[in-house]
Amino acid sequence: MKKIIITVLITFIASIVVSSVPGYFFYAPHQIELSGLFPDAVPPIPDFSYMTLGALFFMIFSVVVFDKMGINSLKSGAIAGIWFALLVFSFFDFTLMGLFNIGTLEFALVDIAVSGFMGCIQGAVIGWSLGKF
Repeated sequence: MKKIIITVLITFIASIVVSSVPGYFFYAPHQIELSGLFPDAVPPIPDFSYMTLGALFFMIFSVVVFDKMGINSLKSGAIAGIWFALLVFSFFDFTLMGLFNIGTLEFALVDIAVSGFMGCIQGAVIGWSLGKF
């Protein structure tokens, strides 16, 4: 249990750092654009309290799943992180495209690619931490 808690905390911090660059350069401009188009539905600045809580739940889920899969190295974590993120965010993006007419295929594809990159880093951190602790 100790290694799970330590890994969740380390991964959570690493995820904040890794996601800040695409958040600023890719997601923020789209958030502002959508806010202009749908001001009653999309705020110009997201509510980070909900996003932080969601990210924490996703980190717990990822760490427990990776631990059960026997992921315990930087390399195995990075590989698992890529496919895990690509599949999860493909599900999210394509489902949202089917439900709402506010996103584009281009945005979804870039989001999936960015999520795959971030998943690689997060997975590597998870694998390293699970192996170390």
